[in-house]
Amino acid sequence: MRLIERSKFRWALPGLKIKRYILLSGVGLVLLFYGIGVIYFNLIDTGTTLIKKFFLIGVNMNVPYEDLVLTVGGGLLLVLAVAMITIGIKKLVVSIAFCLAPDKSEEEIMDTVFEKRKENLKKKIVVIGGGTGTTSVLEGLKEKFVKISAVITVADTGGSSGRLRREMNIPPPGDIRNCLVSLAKENSLSAKLLSYRFQEEDSCLNGHNLGNIIIAGLTKIKGDFGDAVIELSHLLQIDGETMPFTTEDVTICAEFDNGAIVKGEADITNYRGKIKRVFIEPDDAKPYLRALERISEANVIVFGPGSLFTSVIPPILFTSVTDTIRRSKAKKVFVVNIMTEQGETDGFAASDHIKAIEEVIGKGTIDYAVVNTGEISKSVLSKYEYARSFPVVADCDNIRKMGIKCVKGNLATERGDTIRHNSEKLGEVIFRIAKGKV
Repeated sequence: MRLIERSKFRWALPGLKIKRYILLSGVGLVLLFYGIGVIYFNLIDTGTTLIKKFFLIGVNMNVPYEDLVLTVGGGLLLVLAVAMITIGIKKLVVSIAFCLAPDKSEEEIMDTVFEKRKENLKKKIVVIGGGTGTTSVLEGLKEKFVKISAVITVADTGGSSGRLRREMNIPPPGDIRNCLVSLAKENSLSAKLLSYRFQEEDSCLNGHNLGNIIIAGLTKIKGDFGDAVIELSHLLQIDGETMPFTTEDVTICAEFDNGAIVKGEADITNYRGKIKRVFIEPDDAKPYLRALERISEANVIVFGPGSLFTSVIPPILFTSVTDTIRRSKAKKVFVVNIMTEQGETDGFAASDHIKAIEEVIGKGTIDYAVVNTGEISKSVLSKYEYARSFPVVADCDNIRKMGIKCVKGNLATERGDTIRHNSEKLGEVIFRIAKGKV
């Protein structure tokens, strides 16, 4: 007995409730082929005499309407066989699963198996970026039949995130938290919990966001910022993953065309110059391993929208990340911003945005560019013009010359005095690209 327990045939031991269901499925399979044979050789005059007799063809059974009886009998055999195979496989799966989860009922086990299988059929979409632009993509995709992973920039230096970064020596959680909120169910307790901000002026918590504090606390418990964010997703039952592009304390730096080096996301935007390149300090920082894994497994990789140089490009500055993106067979989609951003993309057309990102990941990497061509009201435009921000020119001809498919449409929506991507329309475009319908 001990020898069997250590062998490859230990599944055949008594009491495992495996052999009986294998036998049931096997008998069903034999009956399936026999029923097919009875019907086939009864309807078609072919085969040797021996084969015909085996399938009861030509045997004088003194039964009225013998051909019809054999055909109907063969059909009933098929029904019985399919039922035996189905029951056998189902019971076999439940028997094995029950050993792994003895506290669950048969119905719960089958639901788990079905959900797991359904999960494996989903297209895997990785969204790279940060800020409100990325949240629009996540909101548009979360109700789709896809598996979402968001790889987010962690370089914020202001507000609650900046304070936690300085005081607790952790990556700023603000953009990560916003993405978790966008993946949570609308108006759910999870979303409200993550979004709540303390506003008691005499309190040390004044200005802090509860979601940021929870992430900071989990980081100390888990010992890793990325693992803390993943754990929070599980705790709040959020459908989708959000993770930092690195768990190290990094700073985004920019070199301008006048040679000036500016450090920090806010200072880069406020410098009001033309950015030549961006880089990360320290230069020996490493990407979050799980982010690399998700990028390598993706069916679709989405870049942006968002602040081009301080949100979209930083996560792909690591050589290991760019190499993984280039080798990936995933469809690469770049969502172009609706408006230019003073201090980052002044005077940029849609193709200029793409050129900037392809300088990092290599020419010919982007497959699709999603560009807004919808009109924006004059009242909203006038307020953006005051801030030196203008609609991005949709120069699709130039984009096509770069070998990139330009997907254009009315993708903008106005929220008061601000312009944002319409999350529902944007999600639908990306989902159609994932399904190969664009």
